[in-house]
This record gives sequence, C-alpha cells and structure tokens, in this order.
Amino acid sequence: MSPDEFRAFTRVAALASVLLLLTTNAHAYLDPGSGSLLIQALIAGFLGASYYVATSWKKIKAFFQSRRSKTEGE
Repeated sequence: MSPDEFRAFTRVAALASVLLLLTTNAHAYLDPGSGSLLIQALIAGFLGASYYVATSWKKIKAFFQSRRSKTEGE
C-alpha cells in the first residue's frame, strides 16, 4: 500500500468513525421477515462458498501441494 493510499484510507476510516459516533436513535421498526431474510442470506452465502470450494478443489489442492513441495525442497 502506497503512502497516498494509506493516507486516503485513514481519512475514510476517520470520517466513518466520526459519523458512527454522531448517530442518533432511529426508532425504526424491524419487520418479522427481516430475521428470515438474514438467515436466508447467511445460508446462501455458506452454500455459495461451499459450491465454489467444491468446484475449485483441484486447483486449491494443487496450490497447497506446490507450496509444500517448495518448502520441503529448501
């Protein structure tokens, strides 16, 4: 990360921190279906990640085997 990128990142982080500290109560209503939507999103994310790993298993296995053979050879 270059110094300019780091400076920009720290500015954004500082601004986000200030905005989070200055929040007020929303007095909002959460629909009962919101919990169901959250659970569905978490399950979909887990299943999507599982599918990705299952379809890419040979590449992942080859990557770690090549790293192991490099460290054993040194």
